[in-house]
Amino acid sequence: MKKTLIALLMLFSILASVVSCGDKSDDNNTQTTTTKATTTRRTDNSVIDDPDDDDDDMTSYTDLFIPYGKATVDGVREAAWDSAVKVPINQTKKDNPSPDVKAFASTMWDESGLYFLFEIEDPEIYQQGAVGDYQMDGVYLYIAESIDNAMGVTSFDSFTNGIYQFALITPELEMLPRKGLASELQNAQSAYNVTETTITIEFTYTPSIVPVAAGNFLLVDFQYNDGASTGTRNGGLGWYNPSDTNSHPDLWGYAKLLAQGEKAPEKTDDAQ
Repeated sequence: MKKTLIALLMLFSILASVVSCGDKSDDNNTQTTTTKATTTRRTDNSVIDDPDDDDDDMTSYTDLFIPYGKATVDGVREAAWDSAVKVPINQTKKDNPSPDVKAFASTMWDESGLYFLFEIEDPEIYQQGAVGDYQMDGVYLYIAESIDNAMGVTSFDSFTNGIYQFALITPELEMLPRKGLASELQNAQSAYNVTETTITIEFTYTPSIVPVAAGNFLLVDFQYNDGASTGTRNGGLGWYNPSDTNSHPDLWGYAKLLAQGEKAPEKTDDAQ
């Protein structure tokens, strides 16, 4: 009888152990299936993208919201631009740009394409040199038309599928594109207004890979090259990426196209 009781106790102990292990396994499985991967930023401020993230999650770390609107590309700021954010291009990327330089970028979109406005104040405008020369006062515009197309692109050498660097200096010196496939570029237009101390640039083009639509995400960055009359560059200023390396889209900021009449969400403490 005593042996039988001991055997039963041992059996109950084994069964309890099995049940306990099963519960622990279920807990782990539940945690695995319900925990969503997060999107984080690297130390260089670029984004590690989780392809399973939905648009709402992506909006939480969007760096620029692009309103719906249409501009007349004539080199003159118009009222339509009032709805767009003036993004400061003020991070020193290279050497010593003049402290008196003030540079801003604005962006809009409609069904025909993307519009960009650059407004620069510079005490000494220098725009003479070879085509596309970064040693002159001018803007570099970096853009990837969709986040998916930008994945895996590691350098300028592989700029394809709607990924570009544009050099906007003067009509004679611009390079559209400076990097990327020129055969992909559609309906590019630019206009310049240059004075002794200011530069206004308007630029538009029709994306070649992904049609523009509300809710789309792009990767963008803006750079101003502060040229010098000695034929050298005083320095470079940037918006999103503070380093002098802009060689791949992972270093650029996330931008979202807003629907007509939609306003950018209010910033929260959790927004990056």
